[in-house]
Amino acid sequence: MDWTMMLAAALGIGPALALMFWTLQDYTYPRVERPFFDDRKLFLMLAVGMVIGVVVYVLQSYFDLGYLLFALLFAVVEELLKLVILNFPRFARRLDTSFYGLSMGLGIGSTMAFGAVLSTIQQSDGLGAMAWVMVVILGVQLVLLHGSCGALVGTGSARGEVWGYFAQAGLLHIGFNLLMAVPLNVDSDLAAWTSVVLATLLVLYYYIQVHRHLLPSVVRDALKAMGKTKA
Repeated sequence: MDWTMMLAAALGIGPALALMFWTLQDYTYPRVERPFFDDRKLFLMLAVGMVIGVVVYVLQSYFDLGYLLFALLFAVVEELLKLVILNFPRFARRLDTSFYGLSMGLGIGSTMAFGAVLSTIQQSDGLGAMAWVMVVILGVQLVLLHGSCGALVGTGSARGEVWGYFAQAGLLHIGFNLLMAVPLNVDSDLAAWTSVVLATLLVLYYYIQVHRHLLPSVVRDALKAMGKTKA
C-alpha cells in the first residue's frame, strides 16, 4: 500500500470511525447498562455500507457528476438503496434501526470518500495547498452526508414513517450534489469555494441535528416503549 492509498484511507475511513465512536458512545456500555443497539449488527452494517460505497463509487466513475441529471439520479438511487436495506423485516419498526442506519451510512461515506480522495490525488500532479484543503473537505463531506442520510432513513424505518424521512434524506443528498456540481461547471474560484463552503455547512448542520436531536429522540421513544411494556 503506497502513501496515497494510506492517506485516502485515513481521510475516508478515519472520520467515519471517529464520528461513529463520538456519536454512539452515550448509547452503549459503559455509559449505559443496557446498550440501545447490538455491537455485532452495528459493525456488520458498517461493513455492508463499505461494500455498497465501493460499488456506488465504481458506478459513479463512469458518469460525469458535473452533469446535473447524473447528480440528481445518483442522489436518489443511493438513498433508495438505504431505504430498501433498512426496511428489511429485521429492521422495520425496530427503534435500534436508527443506529444501524447511521452505521451503514458512515460505511458508505467512508469508502466513497476513500475512492474520491484517492482519485483526486492520483489525477492531480503536485497538489497545491488549496487543493489539499479541498481533498480533506471532500472526504469529510461524504462521511457526514451519508451518515446523516443513513440515520434519517433508518429512523423512518424505525418509526414507520418511511417516506417522510426518505424525502428529507433525498433532499439533503440532492442539495449537496447540486452544490458540489458548481465547482465542476464554473470557472470562478469564488463561486466554486462558496458552493463548497455551503455544501460543507449543509452536511455539518444535518449531522449535528442527528447527533443532538434525532438519536436522542429515538432513545426517548425506546424508553417510553420499555416503560409501557413494564407497566
